Amino acid sequence: MHDWKRIVRGNLGSLLLSDREGKEIVAELAEHLEELYEDLRADGFPEPEAFEQCLSQLSEVRLAARDPERAKRREGAMNYRSKTLWLPGLVTLTLASVFLMVLQRFALLQPRIYWVDDGALVLHLPWLMLLPLCGAAGAYLSRRAGGRSLNCLVAGIFPAFVMLGVFCLILPVGVFIEHNRYILQHPLYFGLALLNWTVLPGAGLLLGAVPAWGGRSHVR
Repeated sequence: MHDWKRIVRGNLGSLLLSDREGKEIVAELAEHLEELYEDLRADGFPEPEAFEQCLSQLSEVRLAARDPERAKRREGAMNYRSKTLWLPGLVTLTLASVFLMVLQRFALLQPRIYWVDDGALVLHLPWLMLLPLCGAAGAYLSRRAGGRSLNCLVAGIFPAFVMLGVFCLILPVGVFIEHNRYILQHPLYFGLALLNWTVLPGAGLLLGAVPAWGGRSHVR
C-alpha cells in the first residue's frame, strides 16, 4: 500500500500553507490519488503503470492545492465589488427608476419637451432635482461598505453608466444589423437622446455622489 499522504506532502512542501489548511489539502489530495490508483488497478493497469499515472497527476494536484487560496482571493474580490459597487449601484438605479415612475404615474408630473430640429430635449425637472438624493444614497452605501473613492463615485452615478451602455449597444445594432440610416442621417436626434438620459441625469447623480468622494471609507 502506498502512503499517499506522504507522497502528496512531499510534493507540496514548496507551497506556503497554514498547518490546518495544509492538513486538509493533503488529506483531500491523498484521497483523490488513492481513488485514482484504485480505479486504474480495477481497469486492469499494472501496479507500476497505475502508480506512474498517479504521479503524473501531481502537477495538476499542485495546481489544485493552490485553488482553494485562489478561490478565496477571487471570492473576496467579488464580494468586495458586490458590496461596494454592484449592490449600491443597483440601489441607485432602483431609486432613480422608482422616483421617475412615481412622478409620472402618481404625481402626474410630465416632462417638458423642447423640440430642436430633428430631435427633442426632454427636461423632467422634478426628477432631475431628486437624482442627487439617489446618487448620495448609492455613494453612501458604497462608502459604508468600505468602497474606495472611485467605487463610491461609480455607484452614485451607476444609472448614467447603464443608460450609456444601452446607447452604445443601440447605435451599432441599429446601424450595422438593422441598417437604420435614420440614426446616421439625424445625429442630433441621437445626441439629444443621449443628453436626456445620460448626461443630464449623470450630472444630477454626480452632485449627490461627490460628497462621498472625499469621505473616508469605513473599515471592512
